[in-house]
Amino acid sequence: MYDQTNIQGAAVFAASDASAAKAGFNMHLSFYHANAKNTGFAIQFSVEPASPDRDGAVFFSIARQKTVADASAAGSDRFASFDWQNKATVKLAFIEVAEMLMVFGGQAACLTHAGKDGLFHNSPSATTSVTLKRADDPARPGFLLGVGRTPKADPNARQYYTFAFWPAEAFALRAALSAQMGILAFGIPKERPPMPAGARAGAAGFPPPPPPSAAAPVPSAAAALPAGTGFGDDF
Repeated sequence: MYDQTNIQGAAVFAASDASAAKAGFNMHLSFYHANAKNTGFAIQFSVEPASPDRDGAVFFSIARQKTVADASAAGSDRFASFDWQNKATVKLAFIEVAEMLMVFGGQAACLTHAGKDGLFHNSPSATTSVTLKRADDPARPGFLLGVGRTPKADPNARQYYTFAFWPAEAFALRAALSAQMGILAFGIPKERPPMPAGARAGAAGFPPPPPPSAAAPVPSAAAALPAGTGFGDDF
């Protein structure tokens, strides 16, 4: 059971991290699956870089479709909308992201953690489960992500969300998250101050090593061998 008592939840997901913004980060990666039946879902991912006072994490938020698209309407009403106000937000730790990438990459059949199928997060207000597996229907290939949220105040009010990633979406998400594993572990590298004119930078900010001292030339192996041994032009 992963204890989420101390996470900042949706506030972190919606926040604009100054260091991430400075590094040119796009705060959200979104996928929208709307349909004419108004039963679609949208999902949004955000990367929280590691810092000296917190571990890195990936947040994803999933929402149900709220309205269908209307080509005859004007402005934003032409497009489908989603109920982000009642979204479910999940925080994935570094190892949990790795476990999800293993499913997308085919190294694991489904999402497991500590010997259990799925992830289970416990917070003071709710218990959340997360599942991920390859779709069983060959006519609709891809991956199915499921999120169940059970409020502790009312266990009967459980909500369940499902997002079906198309193969290309799963491939792209895996590539995007894989590329961010370094900052999840170590954070965003800080900018170093400019070096003084004429100075040489050393490794990891240390002073550069002293120049090599002059040494006597070492004779070649060919020169050290007697004539007629196959080295040189002694035909």
